[in-house]
Amino acid sequence: MKPILFGRLIHAPLPALALCLGSVQPALAEAPDEQDVVVIAHRTENTNSYTGQEQTSAIGLPLTLRETPQTVTIMTRQLLDDQQITTIDDALKTTPGITSYQNDNAGRTTYRARGFDITNYRIDGMQVDGSTSLSGLGSSMNLDLYDSLQIVRGANGLLGGTGDPSATIYLQRKQPTTKLGANAMLILGNWNRRRVMGDLNTPIVADGAVRARLVFSDEDTDTFRDREHVKRRGVMANIAANLGPNTVLNGGIQYERTRNDGASWGANVSIWYADGSLANLPRSTNPVTDWSVARRAATTGFVSLNHAWENGWKLRLGYARTSTDTYNNIGVAKVNNAARNVGGFAGFWRQDGTGAFLNALHSEYESSRDNVDVALSGPLHLFGRDHQLMFGFNGYRDKVTEFAFSNAIGNCNIAGVAPYSACQYRSAGLPIADWRSWDGSYANYATFRTDARAVDKTRNVGGYAAGRFSLAKGLTAILGGRLSDYKATGGDYNVTNVYTADTVTTHEKGVFTPYAGAVYDFSRNFSVYASYTDMFTPQPGLRDESDGLLAPVTGASLEGGIKAAFYDGRLNGSLAFFRNKQSNVAESTGALNDVTGQAIYRTVSGVVSKGIDFDGSGEVLRGWRIFFGYSYLTVKGLSYQRDPHNVFRLSTSYTLPGALNRLTIGGGLSAQTKTEWATNPGRPLGGGRYDATNLTVAGYTLVNLMARYKLTEQFEIAANVSNLTDKTYYRQYGFYDGLIYGEPRSYSVTLRAKI
Repeated sequence: MKPILFGRLIHAPLPALALCLGSVQPALAEAPDEQDVVVIAHRTENTNSYTGQEQTSAIGLPLTLRETPQTVTIMTRQLLDDQQITTIDDALKTTPGITSYQNDNAGRTTYRARGFDITNYRIDGMQVDGSTSLSGLGSSMNLDLYDSLQIVRGANGLLGGTGDPSATIYLQRKQPTTKLGANAMLILGNWNRRRVMGDLNTPIVADGAVRARLVFSDEDTDTFRDREHVKRRGVMANIAANLGPNTVLNGGIQYERTRNDGASWGANVSIWYADGSLANLPRSTNPVTDWSVARRAATTGFVSLNHAWENGWKLRLGYARTSTDTYNNIGVAKVNNAARNVGGFAGFWRQDGTGAFLNALHSEYESSRDNVDVALSGPLHLFGRDHQLMFGFNGYRDKVTEFAFSNAIGNCNIAGVAPYSACQYRSAGLPIADWRSWDGSYANYATFRTDARAVDKTRNVGGYAAGRFSLAKGLTAILGGRLSDYKATGGDYNVTNVYTADTVTTHEKGVFTPYAGAVYDFSRNFSVYASYTDMFTPQPGLRDESDGLLAPVTGASLEGGIKAAFYDGRLNGSLAFFRNKQSNVAESTGALNDVTGQAIYRTVSGVVSKGIDFDGSGEVLRGWRIFFGYSYLTVKGLSYQRDPHNVFRLSTSYTLPGALNRLTIGGGLSAQTKTEWATNPGRPLGGGRYDATNLTVAGYTLVNLMARYKLTEQFEIAANVSNLTDKTYYRQYGFYDGLIYGEPRSYSVTLRAKI
């Protein structure tokens, strides 16, 4: 398939449009309230902008988007507020170049960029387990606690030692400032949605040398699915103190939690009936038990010391510890592997109400991660030119404990029936009399913890050095490298209720990750750039048929293109061409380990992805803000391409001029072409036979609308409508012969107040 030309979507590409409008100067953004001493991070609050002036997420040096030889996208606080973005899922569904698929509605969502899963998540520069999995904390992230998101597409291993060719998601916490201020928010929406947020910034001493930021957020809502109810909470206390004219000590604690009642395990809506005909079940279908729940919570303590010398050199010392707790107690009627003595698959529903069986999963995890970050950077004047240097050391130590529940241990059963494996029930042994009238009532799990558990430990540390060198007028080069040490150990379940000793499963010493980039400003507004880096991506938790951890992914990533900046960086654009090649890429076999119940993977080498990213963000005209992107992608080497070839995203708002300047209107557009999905086991043909042909799902377009009216200087009211046309679309299609619907049309009204 040929890429969609962006010129067919709007009348002119961003650089051409902006160039034609060069004589029109957008309104100056309101300057953020910066600290009087060391600025810890560039904030996007109060800028009224859809773009950022500066970022450090790509290579650690403070660079503008145009100066960075990679594709970087910044989701500002204004954009998050306008588009009603409150979760990581909301954010990444809006971001150019990012796609996703769900495995259930319990929080297991995989985000992808440039043909690969996104595995790198960082908060204030420190790498976290941001995956939305059975044990990850991603689905509990509450964006009310954060100033902005920065998305670096392409490999980004220089700063963290785990670079993959997809993207790195960087979240930046809200920081305390020297001035007293507060804001509050109330959201009311359909499905009984209620969300409140309070944000207080206060100087603790009169001159603001000691200051604090307190943020609280809470949401309670039903959803479009039957028997589903979601609760979210986020709390953060962030304190900063000036220890001198050039030194800031910053520390705090945050708590994020999500509870999903009515959670499913695997795709929760059947595609076919047992006779192979399409079921076409309603979007509200959610065949779960009345006790089905998934809970995820994370608590993080963080501290940093920032110092700046008079000669421009800066030092940052940081430490953070995150503890997470995950609980899954899920029951759902769906297609799945039958008991061993039955073989094949079972659980296909019949039109007369028979055929449904309860599938159930119980799992509990606890994890902890310790992060350290030391960075030193500053200017260097050499050979008559100014350069920048950076040195650092960072890394983490991670411990994930999975508690054991199984029939062998005797701490897992439903109604006295033995599980299929571990603490999982599949489609046999727990029948549902009539799925058409089932109200979700069923015997609950009987479980309790013992000393039996599996513990995976990961240590990933390394040092790096990089420099940005001015080679000639308009020409800069970035050269750097990282040396990493990666070690993973794991223990197994033990039916005698004793944890087995650790065994070293992976140890990679002295892994060198080079980085090279160049940017040439060939005019006042335009630059060309290129970058290269190696990739090294551990795959923690993924196991092969021998129950061994998979080796890290390795490979190389190339990117080049054109960047543009207008109006002193208040409007940015980029056109990127990329090519990535990987080895040891994990691909699911569709099978499960009989003992642990975990998915079995194989590795694939020679996987190549290439394509185009065309992005733009900022203010095109006075009051008109845009955030858009078009991506074209091809992937070779895997059994199928789950990602669409073409993806287009647009978010925009316009503040009316003159007497109507209190009113802002806008919206968004998300469009993608068809996708291909593997099905497991496939459309039933009778006699235990299935058509396992990959499924092609048509593309779709979603439309959002927003309007905001400024009642006074302190109060404003806004309205948002998502999926305006009520388009039916899918976020999963084929996993255990099931599908997951995307959200139908939704609406909300928001009241904001600030002082």
